[in-house]
Amino acid sequence: MSLKLSVSLKHVYQRFSEAQQQLADIEAIDYFFAKQFTELLVAEPNSCGETRDTLANSRLLFHVLLCLNVSLREGHSCLPIEKIANQQFGFSCDESGIVSHQGFHFPTLAVLQAVLQQLAIHFTDNQGIVFVDNKLYLRRYYLFEQQVIDFIQQKNQSSEIKTISADEVDAISAVISQIFPDLSTDTQENTETDEVDWQKIAVANALNKSFSIIAGGPGTGKTYTVTKLLAALLMLKKQEELTIALVAPTGKAAQRLSESISQAVHGFKGLINDDVLAKIPSNAQTLHRLLGVIPNNPNFRHNQSNQLAIDVLLIDEVSMVDLPLMSRVLRALPTHCKVILLGDADQLPSVAAGSILADFTPINQAQFSATNSHYLAQVTGTTALPISKKHPLDHLTYLTKSRRFDGQGGIGLIATAVIKGDSEHSWQLLQQAKNNLVPQLMWLDGSQVQGLAKLVEQYYRPLMSAHSIEHAFELLAKFRLLSATRKGDSGVERLNYWVEQILLSEPNAAKELSIAMPTIIKHNLYHAKPIMITENDYSLGLYNGDIGLIWRNEAGHLMAVFEQENGNYLAILPSRLPQYESVYAMTIHKTQGSEFEHVAMILPTKADNQLLTRQLLYTGITRAKKQLTITSKKSVWFEGVDSKVARHSGISLV
Repeated sequence: MSLKLSVSLKHVYQRFSEAQQQLADIEAIDYFFAKQFTELLVAEPNSCGETRDTLANSRLLFHVLLCLNVSLREGHSCLPIEKIANQQFGFSCDESGIVSHQGFHFPTLAVLQAVLQQLAIHFTDNQGIVFVDNKLYLRRYYLFEQQVIDFIQQKNQSSEIKTISADEVDAISAVISQIFPDLSTDTQENTETDEVDWQKIAVANALNKSFSIIAGGPGTGKTYTVTKLLAALLMLKKQEELTIALVAPTGKAAQRLSESISQAVHGFKGLINDDVLAKIPSNAQTLHRLLGVIPNNPNFRHNQSNQLAIDVLLIDEVSMVDLPLMSRVLRALPTHCKVILLGDADQLPSVAAGSILADFTPINQAQFSATNSHYLAQVTGTTALPISKKHPLDHLTYLTKSRRFDGQGGIGLIATAVIKGDSEHSWQLLQQAKNNLVPQLMWLDGSQVQGLAKLVEQYYRPLMSAHSIEHAFELLAKFRLLSATRKGDSGVERLNYWVEQILLSEPNAAKELSIAMPTIIKHNLYHAKPIMITENDYSLGLYNGDIGLIWRNEAGHLMAVFEQENGNYLAILPSRLPQYESVYAMTIHKTQGSEFEHVAMILPTKADNQLLTRQLLYTGITRAKKQLTITSKKSVWFEGVDSKVARHSGISLV
């Protein structure tokens, strides 16, 4: 390192502890990331052989890079510098106004641009940091985004709507008419004749495209619709064989996809020929299993050099898929492969960086080009379709009618109010629910532990007397406690400990218990204890998020039993398990891809919680199928509904 550079950097922060005193909510990885890249980039000469070694520029660059790593931890794939221009980063004070962290004030956008443009961080400079379009990236995330963008552009170009022949129109129309018969005779399609049948439009819209998205909320029939789409593809191909892969981000989501498609196929008997139904696969798998996991290696067996031998790829629960994984999936696909994505764009984005489904669905309703609208009218007979001349997204169809939530039940009403950001109306619904005035909805104030204890007794104690492992898993699927956080008074760790104290005590002792736990929790094993794996073990085929039950077998030994994607059960000695935890309570993030008959959502006691957003609340609410109980204070609820996840990304389809 040059002498000049040492002089410049010694005044930034010599130790992480110094940075902590000045900047709130930073972690050690942020500090060392910024320190390493600042040293590298300031030392790197520009095209004229000059180094940028001024104290001010070094300090500014350090804090910009610190923000970049913080944004990556928060799930953003990039840092648009206009978001930090003229902003105070890392400032903190208490309710009395006493300042605990002074923070760092960023200059204007023009100054930020000038400093960053001096650095050798253009894409062609082959640095670990990339600055492009006023966005700062870690290089690998820029590459991930470009791979996704290039894929979509290539697919859309190959799917450009052209005039199709009369024979093609007749063939597609005949298939659509068969799988969507006249509504007056089809009791499953419970819609009025003057409404647009968006399920029919979704199928027709995906038939002639290499890339398509079917989006919609819970109960709108996404898997029901896509099963008809798969049948239509098979009917149009006739004698040709199609290799179809069904995948989801997690084992639980894959299991639900399998069950939903199997149910749909069974319901289509008599409507669709048996030989076509027999060709529709019903065994879904995880994305990781599809790609082929290599133990202790971030790469997969299938990639651009060893592509998957499939013709159609269906990915469910796309909101859970992060940017790096989506990039790796797309690069492993052969050119001819048709890609179909399903998901609810209002749900939480992935835990890791990226917001793929939100990026792919930038508008909240279908907007077709005139050419695509004409094609859809030809094959479906529907003419009243939305057309956009400025920003048509022909690949995207929204399903708008929920069969599960009819608009009268409390779950659907509060889900709609929350995702619209209507904190006042959603809170009024909760107050009405307190007096049993809203079907499906129950509200408890933040201190009513006894009410929660009754639910624990009702749903979890029967697990211990279940007559079989199948019965136990059925019972476990009926109810779940959901929390926004792992730590804290209403966090998952404390809730799980509290539930176990209730269940391992006499039933009438439950009301005496409080949600209090020791610093160190001892994980005792007992019959019918539900557990969740928290780290991957590729040798056992167990992955983070997999849920099982501790179960006493016929020989009297406690085993850990897990449901498999093929409907069988995997039994493993508990001593062989990777890390796991009790799962009476789960974070809302972990429940994506799952549904329960009754959900009790317990929110934090303090309002200043960064995790609380309307997407988090909406995701928790829509995990419930029949009954929803919410425990929250008014200030906490309003903060959650008023806050919205908005992840920064360079992917733009409009």
